[in-house]
Amino acid sequence: MRESFEVLDSNNTGTVNSAAVADMLAQLGLDNNPAALTDFFPPTGAAQLNLARYLDVLSGPLSDLSEPDELQAAFEAFDVDDSGQIDVAVLRDALLHTASQPGDDMVRMSEREVDGVLREFAGRRAFGAKGMHAGKPRGEVFRYRDFMANVSAGGGARMSEAEAAMAA
Repeated sequence: MRESFEVLDSNNTGTVNSAAVADMLAQLGLDNNPAALTDFFPPTGAAQLNLARYLDVLSGPLSDLSEPDELQAAFEAFDVDDSGQIDVAVLRDALLHTASQPGDDMVRMSEREVDGVLREFAGRRAFGAKGMHAGKPRGEVFRYRDFMANVSAGGGARMSEAEAAMAA
């Protein structure tokens, strides 16, 4: 999401205007008329979006998917060493192949959507200063705490200092 903001902010001012958003929507084949832009630029709101507001607007629909505590608990179930990191292959498999609960009207994500989200917050497994993860292979991991900070806090800091120290 941050990268899409940087693309829209081609002159590096830290803000994007309605013309840039309208152009992006048109390139994606989406409706870009003034009524469609009201989600980004309400009539009583600012004429430009900064990064925090842009992330809030984009993450709004994601907040309907799951409560933050519920989502955090689901990620923690996969985080066997409480490092804030989950093996990408394991998480990808779970997202693509876990059946929904009876009565859930869960919308399943496509492989492309899953890979896109995972790619945004994936990286190599971090080793701790005192040998944390020393016995683990240095494979690809999903940093779910970074993901949660972006989705639930509207793009706040990617990791707290304590989390960064744990991962370092």
